[in-house]
Amino acid sequence: MKTRAFPSLLAVVALGASPVVAQTLDQGAQREVVARLETALKQNYVYPDRIPAIAAELDRRVQAGPVEAKPFAESLAQGLVKASEDLHFSVAFDPAEVEADRQAKAGGEATTQAQRDRERGANFGFRDARRLDGDLAYVRFDFFADPQYAQETAAGAMRFAEGAKGLIFDLRYNNGGVLEMAQFLMSYLYPASKDQEFFDYNYNEKGVQVARSQWSLPAVSGQRAPDMPVVVLTGSTSFSAAEWMAFSLQRLGRATVIGEQTAGGAHPVTRVPIDDRFMLQVPFGLIRDPVKGEDFEGVGVTPDLAVPASEALLVAQKHLLKGRAEAGDADARWALVPVEWALAGQAPSAKDLDEAVGAYEGRTLVRTPGGLAYHWRGRFVLALDPIGKDLFAVQGTDAYRFRLVRAKGAVAALERVEKSGETTTYRRLD
Repeated sequence: MKTRAFPSLLAVVALGASPVVAQTLDQGAQREVVARLETALKQNYVYPDRIPAIAAELDRRVQAGPVEAKPFAESLAQGLVKASEDLHFSVAFDPAEVEADRQAKAGGEATTQAQRDRERGANFGFRDARRLDGDLAYVRFDFFADPQYAQETAAGAMRFAEGAKGLIFDLRYNNGGVLEMAQFLMSYLYPASKDQEFFDYNYNEKGVQVARSQWSLPAVSGQRAPDMPVVVLTGSTSFSAAEWMAFSLQRLGRATVIGEQTAGGAHPVTRVPIDDRFMLQVPFGLIRDPVKGEDFEGVGVTPDLAVPASEALLVAQKHLLKGRAEAGDADARWALVPVEWALAGQAPSAKDLDEAVGAYEGRTLVRTPGGLAYHWRGRFVLALDPIGKDLFAVQGTDAYRFRLVRAKGAVAALERVEKSGETTTYRRLD
């Protein structure tokens, strides 16, 4: 069986839903749906011994009177999660999606055209790829798209890491998806000459137990970075494939995980139409890490550095910069200053900013609602961001900064501080 055909860790987050016509189910129709669900569970669910308890919970959700189909599907999904404690379960009432899914599978596709169009419209999950100060690369993506369609976009994001001295994968808001995308991205972190195992699988396929593994790919587009330090950011909403990428890189000793404990959804899933109207998403296998043969189901991935998700990016930057700075890397020392200031949660007072306003040799500082602006030659204006006590970064450039020079408590001069360490002082004129 080809790896591409394995519907691993489909995203639980909805990228969009087809409009459906309301439909009412009487008690008999409700029982028929529940019976079909139980049959699908027996054919697919990874833990068959749990099915009786799940079936009992589903039976309790059958109403004596008529119910609308969509709320009934939501109730069944809640029952599945409650009885199994597996967040991957879902049930949807969507006749159009059921038909589209069947047509896609008949044509050899794992997803429908509508799903692929939605993913393409969302840039296949990639929200941000940029270089941070201190030669750090940052890549954020919020779901794992199928690399069959998203490979070029993913490779483009990874090009931002070429030549960097550290890489941050931001998975704080990533709800999962196709694990082959994790395989693709993780392959950049190992040399082509090394066969590195990432994941071990065991699952059911048409009643046959299948065991297989995912390994690093022999070829990727662009440069690999086998020696680059890597950080993975996690949050409480990091789920499924996002957790697996963090967990495996952590177990392999290839990345430091920074952020919050993740959601705890480790099982691969498949989608099964149970009739012409209802779709079941069901965990149908197990995945294990290649080092200890474990997973994180129901527990989540424990970060190496546990911090609130909102602070994780700054903590990651500090983690990657501090060692270099202490070793004498001037660029790292320069980049570390605003990071440590932001983590300290300090801010200049309105009084401090007001005291800086005025004319200096050939330039002026003007108060703005957000802070200060630097005016030069009557036409050039640059915003200044506080990054230390009387120290300001210049928006648009990292080559120099400005420092307020005080004498007897008053601002007496404006000092331009170059990245090289050279300084130029402009006396205050007013």
